[in-house]
Amino acid sequence: MTMNKDWPKLEKPPVVIAIFQLKFSKSNFDIKETLQYDELIKHILPYRDDAVAVGVNFDRTNIQLGQSQIIGTSNAEISCYVYYSQNKKNKLELSKDTISFISEENYIGWSDFKERVMKFLKILSPILEQSKIMRSSIRFINRFDINDFSDPSQYFKTLITTSLQGGQTTYPLQQYGFRLLMNIPGTDIHSIVNHNVENVAQTQYLYTLDIDVLDKQNLIFTINSIEEKIDILRNVKNQIFFDTLTEKTISICNCR
Repeated sequence: MTMNKDWPKLEKPPVVIAIFQLKFSKSNFDIKETLQYDELIKHILPYRDDAVAVGVNFDRTNIQLGQSQIIGTSNAEISCYVYYSQNKKNKLELSKDTISFISEENYIGWSDFKERVMKFLKILSPILEQSKIMRSSIRFINRFDINDFSDPSQYFKTLITTSLQGGQTTYPLQQYGFRLLMNIPGTDIHSIVNHNVENVAQTQYLYTLDIDVLDKQNLIFTINSIEEKIDILRNVKNQIFFDTLTEKTISICNCR
């Protein structure tokens, strides 16, 4: 699979949320190990919330006529550390088996997004080295603002409809959506693609194109292996994205 294909550069990328995630397995891993890098992470994302999971064990339960006695113990433990920026548009979530970076900032390009992801992975690499990666993924949620959606085929090549007449729907469209599952031949990669459009005003439609690309190939964590993997996932995502859009929609993304 080509890793360095030159993709069109959009002047106004429609990305509203970009996500990178690693699911890993490491024996005897304690999430508190990540706290040794707390200050380094806070130089980038200065705030942290701790999510607590509470479990209850019922050691002995006695139920007698007219009364009941329940005896149990509870335990609480940190399940996730969430680091975030002041505006809360960038988040790093760390759990016992998952690392997620979520950005809702204005998307300025792949290089910037990838650089931020790799920066966190390099900080955490000493405790991730030699851990087994179970799944890697990227998810890009794109949103298009369209004035006239009477002819969906003008904007998107992937359509599901039985009511197009001369390129137009029989009745005004209010809401529309479908989901695709794609397998990439010769790989462990698959993609979940969701299309949804909603008429939010008389002449305004919001079209959401949500592309989630996941690779279940197991590999041993190294910075080089993950950097290579994230580029492959990006190429799959871009292939689906540009295969879906018409030239008219691409021109919308290039309007200032």
